[in-house]
Amino acid sequence: MPFVDKEILKNEKIQNHAQQIMSQLINILKTEKDNTKQDVRAILAVYILYKISTLTNTQVSYRDIVKGKLNINQEVVYAFNNVITEKTWNNCLKILENYTSVDFACALLLPIKNIPFYNSSNNETPESIVKLAKKILDCKSHEVVADIGCGMGNFLLSTALDNSEVWFEGYELSRDCQLVSSIRSEIIKAPINIYLQNAFELIISNKSCKKFDKIFANYPFGLRIRNLGVGALYLDNLAKKYPGLSKATSSDWIFNSLLCDLLKDDGKAVAIITNGSTWNSIDKTMRQHFVEQGLIEAVVTLPERMFSNTSISTSLIILSKGNKNIRLVDATNVYQSGRRQNSLSDANILTIYDLLKNDAENSRVIELSDLRKNDYTLNLSRYVDTELIFKNGVVFESVIKKITRGAPCTASQLDSMISETVTNKQFLMLNNIQDGSINNNLPYLSKIPEQYRKYCLKNKDIVISKNGYPYKIAVVNIKEEQQILASGNFYVIKVDESKINPYYLQAFLDSEQGNRVLKSISVGSAVPNISIDKLTKINIPLPSLEKQEIIANNYKSIIDEIAVIKLKLEKALNKMHQVFNEGEL
Repeated sequence: MPFVDKEILKNEKIQNHAQQIMSQLINILKTEKDNTKQDVRAILAVYILYKISTLTNTQVSYRDIVKGKLNINQEVVYAFNNVITEKTWNNCLKILENYTSVDFACALLLPIKNIPFYNSSNNETPESIVKLAKKILDCKSHEVVADIGCGMGNFLLSTALDNSEVWFEGYELSRDCQLVSSIRSEIIKAPINIYLQNAFELIISNKSCKKFDKIFANYPFGLRIRNLGVGALYLDNLAKKYPGLSKATSSDWIFNSLLCDLLKDDGKAVAIITNGSTWNSIDKTMRQHFVEQGLIEAVVTLPERMFSNTSISTSLIILSKGNKNIRLVDATNVYQSGRRQNSLSDANILTIYDLLKNDAENSRVIELSDLRKNDYTLNLSRYVDTELIFKNGVVFESVIKKITRGAPCTASQLDSMISETVTNKQFLMLNNIQDGSINNNLPYLSKIPEQYRKYCLKNKDIVISKNGYPYKIAVVNIKEEQQILASGNFYVIKVDESKINPYYLQAFLDSEQGNRVLKSISVGSAVPNISIDKLTKINIPLPSLEKQEIIANNYKSIIDEIAVIKLKLEKALNKMHQVFNEGEL
C-alpha cells in the first residue's frame, strides 16, 4: 500500500487527476436514484477502485466484490452492495485504466466538501477551520488526540498528514460517517482508530475514563442530549453538579463539559460553538461555572457564513485548565469572501493565531471581575465601546409612528383598580414578560380611569422595559374586547409596519447585537436605564420586508415552541402533585 504524504498531495498533476476522478464519477453515480448518500457512494467507489488498482490482475467484477473475493472489510462490502448497482459499477470500472493507485488514494483524501455532489447535511468541518484548529492545538508526536463527532475524518486526516506519530481516536454516531472516515484513514500510515460510539460512554461506562492530550470537536448545533442514550444519563449527572442546568441549556455547554472531563490536566481542546451560547441568559449558569473554574482559555468570534449548510453564527472556544482570565478575539472581519460560504486564507489563520497571543483592537484579555459584571458574556463586543455599523442601517425613530411611557399610576392607585374577579381589563407589569412573550398571569382590573385610558396598549405595540438590564421586550397581541394597561416601567412603541415588522424588531433587540446597542445607551450602574431620546436615536439594521418576515416568522415559531414546552411542564407538575392523592388508600 503506498504511503500518501503531504508532498504527494501538493503535486499539481496528482491533484488534477484526483479532481478528474471525482468529476468523472459524478456523471456515473448520479444515475443512482437515491441521492441521500452521494458522498458515501463516491468514497466507496473511489476506495474500491483504489484497492483494485493495487492488484496485478485488475479484472475484478461486481460479483467478486459483493462475494468478498477482494480483500475488503465486510462492512464496506455490505455498504457498497446497498448503494451502488452492478450496472453503475461497470461504468465506474471504465476509468480504472487511466489512473494510478496514488491518484485514487489522493482522491480519497480530498476534503469531503470538494466532492462535486457533497451532501452538506453531514455538516463537515470547513477545511480552513480545520487548519485554524490544528494551528491552535499544535499536536505533538506521541500525544493522544481525539475528535469528538469526527464526521468523515477531515480533522483527523489533515492532522495525521502533518504528524504521523500522533495517536488519533475518532468518535462518531453515524455508521456511514464512521465507515467513510475509516476508509480514508486506511490510506495513510498513521495510528488512527475510528469508533462507532457515543463519546458520553467514555465517561458514564468507565470510572477511570480515558484522558486525551488534545481534543477537537465540531459537535451538532442544537442537539437534544436526552435523545443520545447514555448522553441523557450524563446530563442527569451534570444536573447534580450544576443546579442551574435546565432542559433549555444549550447542548454546546453539555459537550464542552464532556470535553473538559476527557481532557488531561495539561491538555487543550478546541470546539465550535454557536454565538448565542456565548451570551444568552439561558446559559449564564454554565458560562459562570466554566469561567470561575478556569476552564476557558480563549473564545474567537468567527466570521459569518463559515458553514455551507447553516447561517448560524459561530465561535471557536479554546478549553484548558487553570486559566485566571480569558482572551476574547473578534475575528468577524478576518476572512476570504465567498459567494455562498466564507473561508479563512492561510494569512487569515496566522492573523487570528497572532490575535490569540497579543492584544489588539479586536483582541483583549478580559479579567474575571469584568466577566462577572457582564453575565459572563464571552463575546468581545460586550467589552468594547466601538459603534456597531449595520448594513442598511437606519435611525430607529425613522420607523416609529409613536413612542410613549406606560401609565404613571402609583401603587395605591393601582390597588384601587385591582379586581378579584376576571374582567376584560388587565395590567401589564415587568414580571409578566418572560422569554420574549407576555404570560397569562396579568392582574385583572375592575376599571381603568379616564386619565389612564390613553395608556392602554394597541395590537402589535412593542413594549420595552426602561429599567434593569437585560431589558424585557415583547410584541403585544390584544384580543377582541380586551384592554391592557401598561405599567410606567415600559416604553410603548408603535412602529410603521410598512417599513418594519414588529417581530423582526423584537428579534433584533433580543439578539447579541441588539443587546449591545441597548447597553451602549444605558446609564446608571446599580439599576441601568435608557431614555426615550437615546432609544429613538439608536441605529438598527433594516433589510427588505421579505427578509424581515423570514426572521420574524422564525422568531415567532420559537416563541410558540417555548409556550408549548411551558404548557407541557405545567401539566406534568399538576400530575406530579396529584400522584399521592390518586394513590391514597
